[in-house]
Amino acid sequence: MPRVMADASSKSAVFTALICNCLLSVFKFVAFAFSGSGSMLSEAIHTLADAGNQFLLFLGIKKSEQPANTKFHYGFGYERFLYALMSAAGIFILGCGVTVYHGAHSLYEHFVEHQHHELKIGWLDFAVLGLGFCMDGFVLLKAVQAVKAQKGNKGFFEFLRTSSDPTILAVLFEDSVACIGVVIALIGIILSMVTHSPVFDALGSICIGLLLGWVAIWLAMKNRALLLGKSIPQDVELQMIAWIQKQPTVEKVHAVQSRVVGADIYKLKAEVDFNGAVLADALTGWVEEQQTKLTTPEARAAFTREFGEKLMQAHGAEINRIEDSLRREFPQLKYIDLESD
Repeated sequence: MPRVMADASSKSAVFTALICNCLLSVFKFVAFAFSGSGSMLSEAIHTLADAGNQFLLFLGIKKSEQPANTKFHYGFGYERFLYALMSAAGIFILGCGVTVYHGAHSLYEHFVEHQHHELKIGWLDFAVLGLGFCMDGFVLLKAVQAVKAQKGNKGFFEFLRTSSDPTILAVLFEDSVACIGVVIALIGIILSMVTHSPVFDALGSICIGLLLGWVAIWLAMKNRALLLGKSIPQDVELQMIAWIQKQPTVEKVHAVQSRVVGADIYKLKAEVDFNGAVLADALTGWVEEQQTKLTTPEARAAFTREFGEKLMQAHGAEINRIEDSLRREFPQLKYIDLESD
């Protein structure tokens, strides 16, 4: 899939998630104000954190689209990874930390301080949770569609493991947890309403927070690897090297180094042993034309210099041909550095 279309699908999914979560966070805080439910507060904080994180993801996409300049020769692709890492930190601190603390504090008050807070659960809580599930489900569907548009021939889970686009993964996992979180909150609220005990509501809050913590850690590790300079997926790198080695002028490829420099933007460096005889064969016709002129030492010296110059030009032209053809074969390979060994 062309990178422009992949970026458009990621941007659309992130923007949709941002708008939906901004609206949902308002509804959930209103519902919490009426009911005092810890699970509802966890859901409200969770949704607000998601909105903030998705703003960071959207900002990261926009910044990563800036073209390369004299100061940043490889562009701004890492901006996407940086903002996605900041988003993961936000999920962990706001989503996981605050909700787990609130749930644990409620349990402490109930069992240690023997404070019993009556929950005022009503139709508004269930209406907001239902609305939240529908909207989060819609955003999740958009994220799944974006993944399907980008994954190509890869399996769904293989794409999740190897993708270099952390923004779409963040939306996918955040809204998966959001849908699961609504179910957990609903169970906690119903059990607390039936038993007249805030314990189940508090446990629901803790479970939602732990789920967010898992997502945050997974996303942080994914973006850490990308920021450190993760290599191109091995199967893709091997395909690139095999393609180079099939060229008639190439004898051997070694000292291969690769790096992901942006979402589906790759860099490849390799040392290539060229077959000098094949390169020289391209000059056979010119050499035969010059043979009749090699009657003096000066003419032979001039021929030697010109032959060397033409051989170097043929060598440079062959490198350019291989690099241009390699980019057409692998569109995500934007930066190529082939060195003659």
